[in-house]
Amino acid sequence: MRALFFLFSMVLLLFAGEYITLDNGKVILLKPDGTWQEVKVVKKGSETIAIKPDGTWEKVDARKVEAANKLETAVDRKYKDEPLVKTLIGKWRGDGIYYEFTSDHAFMKLNEGHSKRTIEGKWIVEKVDPAKKIVVVNIGEGARLGFLTFGGDIRKFRILDDHTIEDITSKLDGKVYTLTKVQ
Repeated sequence: MRALFFLFSMVLLLFAGEYITLDNGKVILLKPDGTWQEVKVVKKGSETIAIKPDGTWEKVDARKVEAANKLETAVDRKYKDEPLVKTLIGKWRGDGIYYEFTSDHAFMKLNEGHSKRTIEGKWIVEKVDPAKKIVVVNIGEGARLGFLTFGGDIRKFRILDDHTIEDITSKLDGKVYTLTKVQ
């Protein structure tokens, strides 16, 4: 009987979700199947309750609602010192596209037909290929848990020189944007 209780307890732990608080204050539930959903966490007396979008709810141990790990990773810090990455710092303008990078914040505006798409927030360097002069960044990431990222937009740049870059994010779709540095 004891072994059965222990086994049942372990199964519950394996299938229990993980609640994470993002930088913006929203809480998500990481599900065992690899998906996630936003939940609303409320306090009722001494209890913490997670309300799911479908209206269902469950009691949650307040200690299980953890803050998202949004710290700058060692890899990102290393990449930010790379000369190719430092080239991105500043304002860039191309035909229908605009970027502004500071040391910790990025802004992008892209004209897509009759609409404009904007992305802004903290930017993280995902990859640098010095041989091909390519830098891959994530702009506006909401949270990072190991290799999982929530939110943001991955952008891929080829550095041509100190005053010219190409946004090759949509190269497979035939869209390459050439941008020049704005003084």
